[in-house]
Amino acid sequence: MKMLNHYPYRLMRRLLSATALLVAVIAHGAPQVIDLDWNDTARGRSLPLKVRVPDGADKVPLVIFSHGLGGSREGGKAWGEHWAQHGYLVIHVQHPGSDDSLWKGAGSGTPKQRLARGATAEQMLGRVDDIRFVLDEITRQQAKADAPAWTKRINLARVAMTGHSFGARTTMALAGERFPGPIRSLAEPRISAFIAFSPTTQGLKRTWPERYGSMAEPFLSVTGSIDGDVMGTGSTASNRAAVFDAQPAGNKYRVVFAEGDHSVFGGGDLRDAMWLDRVTGQANDATPPAVARIIHDKTRLVTLKFLDAWLKEDAAARRWLQTDAAAAIGATGEWSAK
Repeated sequence: MKMLNHYPYRLMRRLLSATALLVAVIAHGAPQVIDLDWNDTARGRSLPLKVRVPDGADKVPLVIFSHGLGGSREGGKAWGEHWAQHGYLVIHVQHPGSDDSLWKGAGSGTPKQRLARGATAEQMLGRVDDIRFVLDEITRQQAKADAPAWTKRINLARVAMTGHSFGARTTMALAGERFPGPIRSLAEPRISAFIAFSPTTQGLKRTWPERYGSMAEPFLSVTGSIDGDVMGTGSTASNRAAVFDAQPAGNKYRVVFAEGDHSVFGGGDLRDAMWLDRVTGQANDATPPAVARIIHDKTRLVTLKFLDAWLKEDAAARRWLQTDAAAAIGATGEWSAK
């Protein structure tokens, strides 16, 4: 009976919150969405991009999103839309060779086997170079008198890199993860903050200080309690969460959502997430749709606070990450900061 008595109040509070969010979005104006291709002539590589341009004419920070294996520039929509509505210019980069061409085109094997062919060191290096090219091309465009107006609005002194799964691997490489062999570091100094959705640690634990000890910039890991081994590479929910533990202290954050599977963090349509769960054999241990919607709402909240803290130098957002984030996430997940 007590729950029934409180239900109208809770419903009204949710409706008011939703109305406030809608008003905030309208106040900012709907972001402009641009699909285009940029050609890297030096590499003979054409990159499909989706650009979300916030309302206004002022200079704004840049957020780059890298999709997971078999994805496209449509990935990360849930995150990119939210960030753009709150004053960030967002570029979703599609990476040829590890994108949806793996499973859409002709080829032998199951969809999962075809996806696995894109998870190579060569493709990883290509992805890192894709991001460097995008930053280089923005610099070139800004120097041109006839460049598109949206390129002029980007503040290249305030750039964040984000990505899901293989895109999280790309993000970690650009954040300063070190590798064995001749290529020791792929860190990109032009990027000052990082968000990795479904990241994972590599190598033996005793190697982690060497591998992850140079990742000094602000970093947020977003994962879930059932964010497991979707491609048979040995990733587990534990070693995805362990990225936070392996990194040096200093502006590092982690959220682990209860019942969060791998695909829910891609930020795409929930139907696409269900398809990926089936392809990778995770359908029997997938995030329930109602839980997925809650995870999406909480992820929008914490990622925006992180970006505000480190790209807009918002002192209140920095305090929120330290003192209020755990309460805001509540029973839906576990928050850590160091």
